[in-house]
Amino acid sequence: MKRYPLHTLLQLRAHRVETARMLVLERQRQVQEKKDACTRIQGEIDAIRDERAAQRLRLMDPPPPGVPWPMAMSQRESHIDHLGELGVAAQQRLQEAQGKLREAEAALDESRKAFFRAKARLDALEKRKDLWRKEQNLQHQRREEALTADLMLAQRQQTNGPF
Repeated sequence: MKRYPLHTLLQLRAHRVETARMLVLERQRQVQEKKDACTRIQGEIDAIRDERAAQRLRLMDPPPPGVPWPMAMSQRESHIDHLGELGVAAQQRLQEAQGKLREAEAALDESRKAFFRAKARLDALEKRKDLWRKEQNLQHQRREEALTADLMLAQRQQTNGPF
């Protein structure tokens, strides 16, 4: 197994964290687009319902001059039925959009988990690096203390003589 230098691993993990962060941002944007689509479709459904309700209220209004009642009534009823069909189609589109929204939210959740895993690995590596540096500093201090003690002992032995 090949071992990489610590700074290379740190750079690699930092790159992975940044890539994961960018993926999370992209997925958040996709989720927002899906939410906007659902809101837009819901607005269409509400507009169709309002129009249909208004048409039902005007069903019994007198027809325009020159148009017989039966023909006007059948046109109005067919328009109301058509609005109902548009409402059903919009409702189906809303259900599809909500399904896509759920999928996008699941993908966002997975990308967040991947980001936090990558971030945790980077943090663990940085913590290991900090511990290694502390250990190296302690070893260096101990060597210096040992050298200082040896020098002092050597000085005492020189001033006191061999015995």
